[in-house]
Amino acid sequence: MRYLFLFAIIPFLFSCGKTDDKGGFSGEIKLSIDTVMVDAGEEFLSLNYDLNFSSLSPDKSYLINFNPESQVAERIDLNELKLVRKIQYEAEGPDGIGSRTASFSILPNENLLFKNYMVYKVHDQKGKLVENLELEKIASDILGETNYYPLQVFRIKDNPTRVFVLTLHWENYSYSLIDFNLSERTYKEIPLPIFDKGRDYRLEILYNGNPAGGYGPSVYSSLENNRIYMTMNAFNEVHVFDLEKDSLYSKTWDSPLLGSKSTYKPPKEVEMTSGELKEITRKAQEDISYKHLIWDDRKNVFYRFSEKKKFSEEINEYDEYTVTGSTLYLSVFDQDLNLLIESEIPELTSLSSRYFVKDGAIWMYSNIDDELAFTRINFVD
Repeated sequence: MRYLFLFAIIPFLFSCGKTDDKGGFSGEIKLSIDTVMVDAGEEFLSLNYDLNFSSLSPDKSYLINFNPESQVAERIDLNELKLVRKIQYEAEGPDGIGSRTASFSILPNENLLFKNYMVYKVHDQKGKLVENLELEKIASDILGETNYYPLQVFRIKDNPTRVFVLTLHWENYSYSLIDFNLSERTYKEIPLPIFDKGRDYRLEILYNGNPAGGYGPSVYSSLENNRIYMTMNAFNEVHVFDLEKDSLYSKTWDSPLLGSKSTYKPPKEVEMTSGELKEITRKAQEDISYKHLIWDDRKNVFYRFSEKKKFSEEINEYDEYTVTGSTLYLSVFDQDLNLLIESEIPELTSLSSRYFVKDGAIWMYSNIDDELAFTRINFVD
């Protein structure tokens, strides 16, 4: 393994406070940052998608990076920091995973759960089909329709016959959780009207007066400790579905540093040919964006980054303003989602597309000269 930047000790002054409390106190905390390279040997790793098609193993010992074009999965040992092997999957045929794989997750038994429109299949790490969940048949009126998009699929470790799917309905921009019982082939839809206020930040894009897409807030979700945590990046809050109690509750914050929500609301619609779209997206991304929660099982805390992007006046090849960096903030919450500390992190100038917690450190994906690397952020006692 190769280390590039070893333990630069960085002190920060953190703004501290409790949930729903605008007051607080200040204290000092130190971080160490180092960057490590992954040894791919004679192989080339697929970094075209910036690890957006990747999944971390439950024990966090390895990561699988997937190339949706070649259907090749790359197993990367995170302890040894090296490529272990590549696995060829098939798009079609009896072991097919579909030609447009949207995402996948690694199950506790090391099988991979692939999901896409009309596809919910479990494969082993030799490319063979193990199980077809057939969620699109069980809930044919939802997952069998193209109006619904499956954002995330969770298979419950202690009860693998129970599966949850977080869905988005394209037409009315509404969200719901689908609770499946595979043994009985039944399901229950749990509407999530808590996300309806995201419509205020939704922009409809027209092309010559005809609908051509949309732009709006993102919803993130994760499964930790028998709870599904869901956030929308326009709001400083989290919504939690407790699997044991079958109940939904919310936690909100209004902190001196990050406020309670994004302030910029775009117009309801924009004509693509007007040239106004790049102005709108720039204003939206210059505003605060609250990212997803990540769980540290060593310290029993959640971390969350928030971001305000910075732009130059230069227009790129996609007719957008060029991103030059970001102002980043880090918030730390206890296991009950009480805000412990949060601060701007001036030494980090951009937020990686993929990051996770391993061994008590935040690992951020980096591409260094087309080689896979991770920047690791440690808290120093």
